[in-house]
Amino acid sequence: MSDPAFPDADDAYPVEPGCARCPALVEAREHIAWGNGPLDADVVAVGEAPGAGTPEEGLWKGGNWTGMAYTARHSGRIVRELFADSGHDEGFYSIKGECLGAPRGLTSGQVHTNAVKCFPPDGEGPNREPRADELTNCFSHLETELDAVDPAVVVTIGRRATSVLFDAAGRDLDGFIEAVLDPVSGPSLGVTVVPVLHPAYQHMWLSRLGYDCEEYASELGRLIDDYR
Repeated sequence: MSDPAFPDADDAYPVEPGCARCPALVEAREHIAWGNGPLDADVVAVGEAPGAGTPEEGLWKGGNWTGMAYTARHSGRIVRELFADSGHDEGFYSIKGECLGAPRGLTSGQVHTNAVKCFPPDGEGPNREPRADELTNCFSHLETELDAVDPAVVVTIGRRATSVLFDAAGRDLDGFIEAVLDPVSGPSLGVTVVPVLHPAYQHMWLSRLGYDCEEYASELGRLIDDYR
């Protein structure tokens, strides 16, 4: 199968070019990794933060180098493949044989973004979890993106991103694994939040949740259809 299409830089939304709200992140980052995708999207996918990235990886360097969220060779491609296999990413196709076979529909695609737009450093290389002040500083950027797109569904990728959206919706996140693919309505946000696994843990947890890869993608697609 073909590789997932790399996003168009013209579809990135620099909400606050040169943002300097978090001095430590300004010092560490190469670029701000803004959200990207069509403004008429039904779905916004929200992750935690960009990683350090790998500048030698051609196009898929990661948001810290490309300036666009979910453009890393590992996490970016896996997340975009998940939407392709769910039937909700027109023009994107899976390359992972174990995840093939879910139906594909025609939608306007997704906007991919993060709760924190800059790489949070941890010494040399690996990123850490964003701090509470960094999440707070960046939340208005996420709100601006959600207002601009006005999606029906927000898919949160991993525990930390889910916690951010649950907090905004006035909901507690008691256990993340139990929340996966369990939609939560957020009247204050005007959207339905659907948590999914972080790509780093997807294959570890799928069988424990009772899904194979195809079933997991199909269930995500069904939920998006139900709530969009």
